[in-house]
Amino acid sequence: MIRIGICEDLEEELKREKIMVQEIMQELGCNVQIVCCLSGEELLCEIESRGDFDILLLDIQMNGRNGVETARIIRETDHRAVMIFISMYDQYCKDIISVQPFAFVDKPVAREELKSTLAKVMEIWDRREEIFEFTFRKKKYCFLLREICYFESDKREVSVHGRDRVVSYYAKLDVVEKSLENSSVMFLRINKSFLANILYISEYHYDHVVLYNGSEITIGSKYREAVRNMCIENSSETYKAGV
Repeated sequence: MIRIGICEDLEEELKREKIMVQEIMQELGCNVQIVCCLSGEELLCEIESRGDFDILLLDIQMNGRNGVETARIIRETDHRAVMIFISMYDQYCKDIISVQPFAFVDKPVAREELKSTLAKVMEIWDRREEIFEFTFRKKKYCFLLREICYFESDKREVSVHGRDRVVSYYAKLDVVEKSLENSSVMFLRINKSFLANILYISEYHYDHVVLYNGSEITIGSKYREAVRNMCIENSSETYKAGV
């Protein structure tokens, strides 16, 4: 799971940015946790109590400790976080360079600019090559997680459907689903036998989804609400996958 922090001292703007980030990361097929903070001090307390962030969106001008000062403190212990600065002014540019920014976004934040920036972040993230691996009949198999289209279970076996190969092994789909909860790639349970990478779902409907290859998968009644929520979050009855 990708942990994202948004730091902005205007509450309405903070809510707006959170919604945008949620929607954009959903469209990019990313599994995220978003934490909102109204000050640099609050963000630093969050890091101290619950750990570092993977991505930070920092408003530069805030009451109290500003975004640059907050970033400088974070960089004392964390050189990994991707920092995106938000501002309507550029007078802080020289100071910002010292904290290794990834990008600058103009304020008020435009959705397309933010989406373009986050897409670039995820291109780099993908190069970390998050892997799903298992052993079957003494042979080890590895799949790049983002290239797994879906998992399908049949009795005691789970088949892993990748872009260019299918491999089956002994497992329970519930266990597979649980193991993927904290991954950066979002998987959606369609029915008791089917777990899909949302990047490979091309359309959502009331009683079925359509995969990238045209296959229609029936939605189990137990999972209908979660699939419906996914459809709503993608803001349309049909959602075209970005494969």
